[in-house]
Amino acid sequence: MHRLAWHNADRDEGELHDSLVLALLDSGETVMLQDSNRDYIFVANLPDVWRLPANSPPTDESLFGSDLSERLADLKKDMVAAGSRGMLEVNAGANRVFQFQVYSTVNQSNQAVLKTTIREVTLERRREQLLRSLLREVSHRSKNLLAIIQSLAAQTARFSLTKDDFLRKFRGRLHALAQSQDLITDSDWRGARIFELLRQQFDLYVPEYPNLIRMEGEDLLLNPNGALYIGLAFHELVVNTVSHSGNLAYHLPISLQCRREGEFYIVEWTEPVMASKEPVEARRSNFGSVVLEKVVPAALSGTAEYQLSPERVFYKLRFPASDTTEP
Repeated sequence: MHRLAWHNADRDEGELHDSLVLALLDSGETVMLQDSNRDYIFVANLPDVWRLPANSPPTDESLFGSDLSERLADLKKDMVAAGSRGMLEVNAGANRVFQFQVYSTVNQSNQAVLKTTIREVTLERRREQLLRSLLREVSHRSKNLLAIIQSLAAQTARFSLTKDDFLRKFRGRLHALAQSQDLITDSDWRGARIFELLRQQFDLYVPEYPNLIRMEGEDLLLNPNGALYIGLAFHELVVNTVSHSGNLAYHLPISLQCRREGEFYIVEWTEPVMASKEPVEARRSNFGSVVLEKVVPAALSGTAEYQLSPERVFYKLRFPASDTTEP
């Protein structure tokens, strides 16, 4: 008896044998036994991608074909001493993966026996492949995010007069990126809806005025890169509204319209300008305008218009749908 096994010696050996074989068949585990001449003496639960020969004893070649039988023969050729082990992983069927574990042992009669078990590992390999893909994606996204942050830090510093001014602006932009990233993560990295990105910024800066913005048209699903940059554009537009519009309780509603024209998406922001002591062009003389007019459209392979007049602020983004949205 094996040191980890026990059976009642008073019970009939034939009854025990039959019970063990039945338990093995019910378990679904593939077990194959060969004698010292490599003749099969037992095969149970062969996976359905292979078939037992109908009118002759099984061999590696009749079971698995010439290519796999040669690989198995190479694996088994030196497995003479008891305790020798070998492993082989093969692809079979429709993108299925199986692991062959071969083990040399002796039975109770001290005869050499070669035991082979076959286990399907398709799901495990797919999970491993998915995990590797996700790790590569995380690495790529992290590098992209760090590049955006580095650019924001440099450009914000360029347009800031004091350290406090820099910290205030940079923290706001960094927080906008973080919020957009939260939406991307919540969607399992598919991206974010454009209306949700804008609502996020309004809830941060003007939560007391939920009706200040009217969103119309198609609620676009942006890929992660598009979501980060358009979220940043919305941050600049909302901060400009809060900074330059005085009492928002009397502000006329802002309109965001999104639509598709052929292979392009169009996003339009139209904001009525309230009476102010400062000229409306004061909004353009900062890095926020650089983000809106250059950084965002360049990142999206699109174009932008940023028009300021005494009556309104108008911002229009046009970018390829295929580059910015998920299929």
